[in-house]
Amino acid sequence: MDADPGPGALDYACGAMTYDGHKGVDVRVSDRARLASGIDVLAAAPGKVIGARDGMPDRGAGRAGTEEGRECGNGVRLEHGGGWVTQYCHLKRGSVRVRRGEQVSASQPLGAIGLSGLTEYPHVHFQLEKDGRIVDPFRGAGAAPGCGTGGEPLWRADVLAALPYMALRFFNAGFAAERPEHRRASAGAYAEARIDRSSGALVFWFELAGVAPGDRVRAELRGPDGSVLASREETLRKPQAVAFRFFGRKRTGEAWPAGIYAGKASATREGERPLRQSVTREVTLR
Repeated sequence: MDADPGPGALDYACGAMTYDGHKGVDVRVSDRARLASGIDVLAAAPGKVIGARDGMPDRGAGRAGTEEGRECGNGVRLEHGGGWVTQYCHLKRGSVRVRRGEQVSASQPLGAIGLSGLTEYPHVHFQLEKDGRIVDPFRGAGAAPGCGTGGEPLWRADVLAALPYMALRFFNAGFAAERPEHRRASAGAYAEARIDRSSGALVFWFELAGVAPGDRVRAELRGPDGSVLASREETLRKPQAVAFRFFGRKRTGEAWPAGIYAGKASATREGERPLRQSVTREVTLR
């Protein structure tokens, strides 16, 4: 959730894992292939269905491709009493299992994670309200305005433990045979990319979450013989919820040599709480 009332964006920890005006918590699926088997979205508490929509396509749309007023896509709203309301957005078309007026129990499946509405990656947008005001479940209803310490989280203890803060963390990476687009990479379009020895290019890409100014990124692409085919090094200049980077090499001969190609990236943060994260992916060309 965006805790900054102005044009800036700050998450509950005063970091950059949000964007201006965001009103909920996004729980993302990094591997789009998992959507096929269905990932249930569960009711946070007992309540009554006060809104439900299904039938919107799972296409992952930018702002220009989503009808105004339907940014949530396929979704469900529940009323829990005492002024509490929860909302669940971007559900998979055909997955919504409840209807308006129906009573539901805690943890009852409402639908499945999808790509409907205003979203560029598969996730569920979970929104919590009290008496019409948006509440951040990481801080609770009694927290003072803004970000930082204070307040009492509303997550159950085991759920809170399963949702660690994402500071400087790789969560998606892969290869493409062309210049990759961030939106398509986030939506899983390159998960099954066809790359072979005749491909015109070999590109390694990655997504890095929770970026802060001064973070250092180093990456390289190595061939089957261990030689470095491409590399990059960068100092990131601004805070970002997600940074997308890619680099690679065009084919210069008749075919790429057969074997295993490896892409590796590392990110480092210096200071009082130093961090170092890395990711490695491999692709075999036959």
